[in-house]
Amino acid sequence: MTEQDDEIAPDLIERLRARFSGHAALQRLAFELEDLSMDRCVMSLRFSADIDSGAGNIHGGILASLADTAIACALSTSFDGKMGFATSNLNIHYLRRARSNVTASAVIIKKGSKVCVGQADIRDVDQKLVATVTADFVLTTSRLSPREAEQD
Repeated sequence: MTEQDDEIAPDLIERLRARFSGHAALQRLAFELEDLSMDRCVMSLRFSADIDSGAGNIHGGILASLADTAIACALSTSFDGKMGFATSNLNIHYLRRARSNVTASAVIIKKGSKVCVGQADIRDVDQKLVATVTADFVLTTSRLSPREAEQD
């Protein structure tokens, strides 16, 4: 890849934020898109009573949604923000309770011609690892060019 291939459109982060503001579930969860670069995304979530599991920590399903969304945003950088893919598998390991704001740092680790794989680490405000996630995405309407996709 050339250096130019590693650049994303300067307005992509704002376009993704606008998409989230029009999506009822994501709007309610209030994920905050902090940083975006090629194949990478950082997304945060503030702890609140609305997402409490009832035991004083963030509900595990919400942590999974945060990671899934962060990985999807990282993958969307290869498609200029278009979501021509869908999550086909998500595996999460919960390592400790999330009792504060959290941040998901996502990276794409495999770009295939049909399936892409990403991972995310979720950390609390003390930088303790709360959960680690891998997710597979099947490409649907968009396809990576042969130059972009690694050998399957």
